[in-house]
Amino acid sequence: MRRARGFIDEEAGDRPFMDNTTVVEGVAAALAGVKAELEKLGHTIEVINFDRLTHETGIAEATVRKLFAGESVSPEEVDPPFKERLRFLIETRLHPDGRQYTRAELAAAAGCNKSTITHLLNGSRNPGFETSNRLANHFEAPGFFSIGPEKALLAALEPVLVQARFIAKLKGEQVEHVALRGSLADRSPQLAEQLQAAIQQVVDSARASNAPAGPAGEDDDPELSELTAELRSLPPTRRRGVMSIIKSAVGLASRDE
Repeated sequence: MRRARGFIDEEAGDRPFMDNTTVVEGVAAALAGVKAELEKLGHTIEVINFDRLTHETGIAEATVRKLFAGESVSPEEVDPPFKERLRFLIETRLHPDGRQYTRAELAAAAGCNKSTITHLLNGSRNPGFETSNRLANHFEAPGFFSIGPEKALLAALEPVLVQARFIAKLKGEQVEHVALRGSLADRSPQLAEQLQAAIQQVVDSARASNAPAGPAGEDDDPELSELTAELRSLPPTRRRGVMSIIKSAVGLASRDE
């Protein structure tokens, strides 16, 4: 069973050896790869929703930006101690009524007593795997304490890369992929806007095809034919969703939609 990263196991009482320098270097290298791919696809790191990235990983935006810029950061900035990560979850994952969870509620969720939660929050004790896992699940953030910072950041950034790759295909020759494998997700508003603009180009092409026919023998628009075939092949539910995106892009959606 894997221990929470870098924590003293309250049952074992000893800290596993971790090379914090290696952890920082690994994170820096991973982010350099993300930055390089975004630039290759024609984007900057500003397409990233840093607020969401911090929400999912617990790593501050300023720290991530430093790493993207190749600046040095401390191991604690990349991999904060448990007490800080637990406080982060308490402050950002609120009770359904809008308040923070009490220590008694956290103790009940973790299967421990309230004094243990107090020790965890002041840093005088670190949890075992089971306790940290229960707390993470309580906040609906599985793996928050056990997944290393490199893997956590890459997982949070993958949807942005997927959108960027998709837009590159839309802008290239593979127009048949339009709106079939992506959506206007909230992970990157800038990329979502570009996706909508790319869909607009496809629809403009479709509108142009409805103009009076050209000279006899002129071929139909092959991109429009491919797109139409792809749309027709979709299940009805999926097809309606795609059409809703396209109609919204050109201002044809009704208020009810």
